[in-house]
Amino acid sequence: MKILKDIQAIALPSQLCALVPFYTGDDEETLRLGRLGRWYGRLLALIMLISSLFFGEDVLFASREYRLVASAQGDTEEINRTIETLLCIGSYTMMVLSNVQNASRHCRTLREIARIDEYLEVSGFRENYSCRKLGTLVATAATGVLGVAFYYIHFQSGIGSRRQGILLLVYFLQLLYSTVLSIYLRTILMNLSLRIGFLNRKLDAFILQESVSSGENWRELSNLIEVLCKFRYITENMNSVAGVALLFFFGFAFYTVTNQSYLAFATLTASATNSRLEVADTMGLSCAWVLAETITMAVICSACDCLASEANGTAQILARVYGKSKQFQNIADKFLTKSIKQELQFTAYGFFSIDNSTLFKIFSAVTTYLVILIQFKQLEDSKVIEINQD
Repeated sequence: MKILKDIQAIALPSQLCALVPFYTGDDEETLRLGRLGRWYGRLLALIMLISSLFFGEDVLFASREYRLVASAQGDTEEINRTIETLLCIGSYTMMVLSNVQNASRHCRTLREIARIDEYLEVSGFRENYSCRKLGTLVATAATGVLGVAFYYIHFQSGIGSRRQGILLLVYFLQLLYSTVLSIYLRTILMNLSLRIGFLNRKLDAFILQESVSSGENWRELSNLIEVLCKFRYITENMNSVAGVALLFFFGFAFYTVTNQSYLAFATLTASATNSRLEVADTMGLSCAWVLAETITMAVICSACDCLASEANGTAQILARVYGKSKQFQNIADKFLTKSIKQELQFTAYGFFSIDNSTLFKIFSAVTTYLVILIQFKQLEDSKVIEINQD
């Protein structure tokens, strides 16, 4: 099955993380969710849920024990850091739970793609997408964050050894799941985009033809539109399967970028009592988080935008069929009507769309919230000065 070969490199890591089900079967008719894969996903989800409840309770009720820079952080920084850690825990937990819940649906979607691949391969489709370079970049950025966090937590903070382990494990799981999820989505969405692009080129070439009998024209156009409609359905299913995971990932990424940008500002404007080493370490951790989350979001957003653009481009190509004959118009009408009324787009469980403009919207919102946080910081500092003067 071509689709399984195309995602083979990232399939096993995704399956071990329970983001993709362990499937069984030798062809598209027998491909299904295996019993072992079903129970493995449920067991891992249960472990994640129990551990997350334990970690979340400890972080919430012993927040002062997780302060990375006790001497430099005020109440605002402490609250932000606690919320960020809780969101981190909730993010990777919901990624696992949502994907385990949708495992059967995901497997059915892969089976539908495999069935269509038979038609595409007969038509000459041989393309595939490799996410090796981008995957290496995302993994390197995540590893860098983990390395900086280890140095910062283990050597520069006063956190106890047990809570050091908890915090590093939480960071590791979040970085692991966000990295695997982004690479998997990038791989499968770009492979879907290549398939739709191939059909769009065939459709475009068909429309440019002039000397083909009406019966052959009708059958070819009908087959192309039918396959494109199936890909539209598959794309919507992929969005539904990944919607919850994307919502929690982008929620955590947005808050992390905001908080770490604020912490970087607070570090730069810290009082002269802070040493240069302490300032450099704070800036290093903040910059590493912002860079890693930005890269991961960009990888997902560009893949979603590319697939949506290819899928929505079909309507523009098909609109030109009206110059052929009334028989072709009747075939195209239903597809065009649906495309005009409901343009295909990826969303985070319907809360907001995910495309190339999403990063701009996120950083616009980050700027707004950053101004608010800075105002709270200035208010807190002014109160401290007043108390000291009194």
